[in-house]
Parts: sequence; C-alpha cells; structure tokens
Amino acid sequence: MFLFPVLTIGFLFVAVPLLVHLINMLRHRRQPWAAMDFLLASYRKQRKWVVLRQLLLLLSRLALAALLIALLAGWTGGGKLMQMLGGKTVHHVVLLDDSYSMGDSSGNTTAYQSALQTLQDLTRQLAQEDGEHRLTVMRSSRAALATRGGIQRGDTAADLSSQTITGDSRLIRRVMATAASPLRTDMTAAVEMAAQLLENDSADERHVYLLSDFRRRDWSAPERLTQQLRRIDGDAEIRLVDCAGAAAGNLAITDLSPQQDVWVAGVPVVIRAKVKNYGSGPVNNVTIGVRMVLYGDDVTTPEPGLPQSGRVESLPAIVIESLQSGEEVTKTFQVFVAQPGTHAIEAWLPEDALAIDNRRICTLPLSETQKVLVIDDDPDGRGAYHVGSVLNPGGQVNIGAVPQVESSSFLRSITPESLAGFRAVYLIDVPTIGEGAAAALDQYVRSGGGLAWFLGESVDRTVYNQTLVSADRRLLPAALLQIQPLRDRPDGVTADVRMDDSSDLLLPLASAGDGVFSLVRFSDSWLLDLKDDDANDTGISTDVVSGDVDDAAATESENLEMGPVRVPLRRTDGVPVVMQHDYGRGRVVTVAAGLDGQWTNWTGDPTFVVFLLQTNAYLWSAASPPTARSVDDPMRVSLPADRYAPVLTWLPANEPPRLPIELSRDDLADDGSTDAGSGAASGDGGRQQTLELDPVGAIVDGRVDVTDLMRPGLGEWMLTALDGQTEMRPVATTIRVGESDLQRSKHAEVLRDLQPVDAEFIDRGRWNDQTRQAGSSLVSLVLLGLLVLFFAIEQALAYWASYHAAAPSSIKSGPRSGGVGSTPASWSNRSTTGSQATGDLTGDRVG
Repeated sequence: MFLFPVLTIGFLFVAVPLLVHLINMLRHRRQPWAAMDFLLASYRKQRKWVVLRQLLLLLSRLALAALLIALLAGWTGGGKLMQMLGGKTVHHVVLLDDSYSMGDSSGNTTAYQSALQTLQDLTRQLAQEDGEHRLTVMRSSRAALATRGGIQRGDTAADLSSQTITGDSRLIRRVMATAASPLRTDMTAAVEMAAQLLENDSADERHVYLLSDFRRRDWSAPERLTQQLRRIDGDAEIRLVDCAGAAAGNLAITDLSPQQDVWVAGVPVVIRAKVKNYGSGPVNNVTIGVRMVLYGDDVTTPEPGLPQSGRVESLPAIVIESLQSGEEVTKTFQVFVAQPGTHAIEAWLPEDALAIDNRRICTLPLSETQKVLVIDDDPDGRGAYHVGSVLNPGGQVNIGAVPQVESSSFLRSITPESLAGFRAVYLIDVPTIGEGAAAALDQYVRSGGGLAWFLGESVDRTVYNQTLVSADRRLLPAALLQIQPLRDRPDGVTADVRMDDSSDLLLPLASAGDGVFSLVRFSDSWLLDLKDDDANDTGISTDVVSGDVDDAAATESENLEMGPVRVPLRRTDGVPVVMQHDYGRGRVVTVAAGLDGQWTNWTGDPTFVVFLLQTNAYLWSAASPPTARSVDDPMRVSLPADRYAPVLTWLPANEPPRLPIELSRDDLADDGSTDAGSGAASGDGGRQQTLELDPVGAIVDGRVDVTDLMRPGLGEWMLTALDGQTEMRPVATTIRVGESDLQRSKHAEVLRDLQPVDAEFIDRGRWNDQTRQAGSSLVSLVLLGLLVLFFAIEQALAYWASYHAAAPSSIKSGPRSGGVGSTPASWSNRSTTGSQATGDLTGDRVG
C-alpha cells in the first residue's frame, strides 16, 4: 500500500490538532466577568452554529495531517476508489523468453529462473494492490510452435490467458514449474500473438513485459520484432526486463554424426564431432568424453530407472589442445560394432555457463551386409569385375556390399518391389533401357535408392534420351549429345582430368591435388547437354539429331524433384566426366565413360578404388535413416506394415526415473509413406509405414506433453511385434545451433534499435519499487491536489470561525444595536481570538 512504509508512523501526527484542542479546554477556569456574561447570553443562542464551524475546522486540520503523511509515505492504494468511480481494470501481459540461451548460469542462477522470480514478484505485488488486475503469460517457445502450426489466437498458445490475479499462488504454479526450452527462437511470434490478444482487450490499462536475456544475435537488428511492437506501442506500456548476468565463456558441440559411408555391422565407422568456442578468449586442453550405447538383440525391454536401456561402453577421450575465440574444430574417431541394429554415440564437454550445448548424441543404424545390383552386358564382364572387386574384395576385408551381377535382360522384368532388396544399382554400358525398366528405376531412386551409370560406346543415345530424360523423369543429369574425343591438353598439363568441385566423392584425394590423376588417360567420353555447364563454353560443336531430345526435357519441370548437378571430375578440355545429383529421396552418379578399357585406363589406377568406394557410400547414404532429429521436428518411426501391434511406448530422454508414454497408432499421424525403396535400409524388402508425432500438433491437441517430445538426449521407442516380441529403438534428439553465443546487447543499443517504439528497461533488482512507483504516480497527483484543496478549506474555515474586530470606520458611526452576537468595540481587547479559533466552547475567561 505504501512505497515507504516506515513513514506511516507519521500518521500519529493526525492526533496533534485534536490534542491541542483538548489542551486548550483543560486551560479554562471560571471567573466572574460582567462582559463575559453578556457574551454567554449571545453564545447560548448561536451554540450549534459555532460548534459546527469549529468542528469543521478541526476535521479539516485532521485531514491535512493525514494527506501530508500519505503523500510522504507514497500511498498507492487508490485502486478501489478508482474502481468505484470508473470500473478500472489493468491487463498485464508477460512474455517469457525461454529459448535455450536462457539456461545461461553465469550468475548465481539461470536467466530463466530469474525471469520466473520476476514473474512471481510481479504477481505478489499486484495481488496486494487494489483494483482488478488480469494476467497473461506466454512463453516464446509455445508461441513459435503455435505459429508454425497455423494457430492465430494468442490465448491458445498462452500458459495463462487474462486470469484475474488473486492471493492464490496456484495461479502461476504451472508456469513456475517450467524450465528453459531447448528451442532456438526469438520473441517475434510471442509479441505478434500478444498484439493480436490486446486488439480485442477491454482493459483500461495494458502493460506488456518482455523478460529476456537480450543476446546480441536476436536484438542487434530486431526489424521484425520492432514491427510487431509498433502494433501495441500506442495501446500499452512496454517494459523490458533483463534477466541475464554478464556474458561468460561457452564451448559447444555443434555437430556429432557418422561420416557418410556404408553403415554395416562389422565395418568400422568414422564419427565426426565439431566443437566451437563462443567465448571471448582462447581455451586449452579441452577434453571430449565419448561413449557408445549398444542396443543388441539382448536389449528388448525398457529400463525406466536408468538414463538409457542399452548397454553403455566407454570410448577413449579426445583432447583439443587449443581452441581460439570463434574457432570451430572437427575431431574424428572410429567405432566398431559387430552387432546390427540402431546404436547410439554420445559426446560431452566439461560443464560451463550453458549446459544444454555441452552434450550431443547421434544414432548409428547398422545393417547386415547388403546386396547391390550390377548390370553389365560385356561378355567378358570386365566392368562388373572392376566394380565387384572393389565392393567385395574378399578375404578379411569387409566393405559391406555383396554384388549380384546380371545382364541387361534382367531389366525386362524388374519392378520397384524387386529393386527394394538392393541398396544400390550399377548399370555398366547397358545398350538400351525400356520404358518399364525406366519407370521401375525412377520409383526406386525417388524412394531413396542409389543409381550409378557408366556410359560406354554401346549406349543408344536416342533411347536413353527418350526414356531417362523427360519433363517428369531425370535419371540422367541431362540429355546425351555425342561421344566427344579429348582435345589436345594445354601446355604444361600432364593429366587428362582435373577435380572441379568440392564433393565427397573425391574428398580423400582433395589434399593431393590434380597430380594424383597424372597417370589417368581419357580418349573419349559422352558429352551431356548441361545448360549451365562450362562445357558449353569450350567451343565444342554438337550434331544432335532433331527430335532425339524431348523438348520438355530441355527445361526442368516445376514438379521435378531434382537437385543441382555437381561435377566432381572433368577432362582438361572442360567436358564433365563424373556428375552427381539428388533425385527425389535418392541419388544418381553418372560417369560419362565405360569400364571396358576402350576409352580410359582409370580402372587400373588406385584413384578409381577411392572413387568407387566413396560413390558406393554416397549412394547408400540416401536410403540410410536419419541419425538425429531436431527438437522441434516431427518424430517419425518406420514400421513394416502389419508386423507390429498398434500400441507403442515412448520413453523420453530424461534423468531417471523416466515415465513411459503409451501411444496408439491413432495418436500418431500417418504420413502415407509405404515406400518400397526403404526396404533395403531396414533389411526388410516389404512395405514400410511411417508414423510421426509432431510437437506442433501436441500444442494444439494436448494429448502428449510437448516437453517430453522436445527434450534433447536419447529417447527410446518400445515396439511390440504381433508375436509378442519387443524391440527397443533409440532416437537421438538434438538442439539447433544458434543460441550458444552469449554475447549481449547493451540496453541503450536495444532502445535505439527499437525506435520509434516507446519502451523502457526495468531493473529486476528494483522491480517492486519501480513498478509500484510507476503505478502510484496518478495517486500521488490526486493526493497533492487534495492537500492543496484542504489547505485552502482550512484557511477559510479558520478565518470564518475566528473573531475579527470591526473596522475603525464602523466604530465612529455610533454604537451598534445590542442584538445577539453584537459586542462593543471596547471589549475587543478583552476577547481571546485564539481560544475561539481552537474551539473555546465554555465562554469563561482564560486566565
């Protein structure tokens, strides 16, 4: 009720005028006096009127004393009076920044805990104040997810929506139990929803509070946020509350993933870990802890009492000797797992200011040895021999692929279902491709399969262009033009080919440069109609027959799911030799030369082995399941159709004990995916059904707590087959990179960038005083006005209740009549004006 409660002791001063009046009454004593007897006779006739004047004077002096003390003590309790007069209500909208940088613990507590404490202080204060106060609380993460889901109403995304504040602490209990979310987000969506909420609000006053950590990445140039704040600037007071402490150094693991390769049980896999220094100074001797969580055939039941159900196996730690400010380094290590299945790799850093980015996890899906289809029409099988000997060298070397060599007649009867059993398809100098085979290959690649072409002199250009390159099919990167002989090499150039693009297909050879191809020779290769390629600038003339190429294939269709064409290897005259492009969910590699030794000797060079191994890894990885999901992405699980029970159990990533969540297939959205192409990845050639659980949908229907879906770490699905057998599938959930930089914007810079929005910063350390002073300004003005008014009334009453001698001119005019209330002028020196002013009601002379 008061800004300065100590000064309320001054209300005792209100009794001073009353005490003075009583003291004056005690000083009276009776003494015979003829003149006073005359006055008493007059007084008896006007007693009630005199008492009324003196009582009003006394009350005005009491009111003056009370108003003076209330003004000095900072009285803020005018709410009920204002409410009685005009029905005034105040709406407080609190927007909580709960992006994961709010987990910064540079101070004694996290920034998000400080924001919650600020919210609690505000609620307690408003509960003590008079008037009607309504509270709306909205977290930025819920607002961002709701916006992504197409939700426009702010009350749907708010944790509290226009709730009347009472003394009950349960009002904000649910909000106080929350923690900083793992999302990378800003305040734009929350402000936009708050603006929409306030447009239809009927409150007399509106206050919007932005509780954030004001990191530089979000607040250095907040154009979109400023645009949304301008919508509420004229209707509400905008107050900014800084909840973070001084920025501290922070290290983060920005990526942990298996290197693109053949992921097969019994074959070593390289894992890459990236660490970045977001601090302002260098750090030395950074240790990265690493471990594996194995999910073999023996792991079939969940362990809610443990952080994970799999078997943990520690790996040697990795040390980074030095890491400069802003520097990011990549460390690699190998893991070897003999059992197939989906396993997990976890890496972590020592604890620092921001804990959530110190750990990262990924899964490692390992399959059994997979088959690859090799089609070669050469009677000697030279091309198939070169591919097979690299992919399956025999002995103790295991690449993970088992080539199945067939002739082109095999293509006449292929279907998407028969191709689903192969992880990749290699077509070596196949003369023609029929429409049926082309359609099956098209669906296979779109569904995630890998396809490699080796185009020799037996290829029928016309048939290839008609069946493989069209407006709705692009199994080749472009139409075939002609066989192009190699022109003379430039002076000083000894190799026939050069690396031309940063591609994983030749990444191991990149450090050696073009000299590694010095022994590779090309006499001829196919020239393709790459519209944006440098081959068009080489001056090569083409003799394409009119009608060979479908005109619709000259330009890419809008509905064609084709990525850009990359050229890892070219001839020295600029003609592309190796091309790669993504198509649908699959990948295609095209080599513009055969493997029979007629055009090139590349198959006898060691670089061909490296190229083919990298190509096989590139083709296989298209069908590989993802190794991690971001916290706000849908969570998907692929199941062979009609093999599993309709009930699934989800164990979220958390410290034990973990609470299992049972879900039916009705709770999960079916994305309609029944692709046969994913069968090779799963080891099941049957149809796959993919179910998903979206955090955005969880915001709307509320059937699942969205926090359990977005918690980073290692979660687990428990699947039950129709025969009663259970299976555990780990799911790695990771945060998005972008919130680890803890550098902060200065308050003056934030206010400058928000202009012309009228906003002010409130120090959360003096939150109560500042807020209450702002809320009591109107009351103080009213008190000051009343003080001046009552002072004027007191002076008028004092003058009215006092005795005043008649003017000299009136005395000279003759004696007055002896009516009641008349007093001779000669008695004026005997009367006591002060006693009348203080309420002398006895009429006795003051001694």
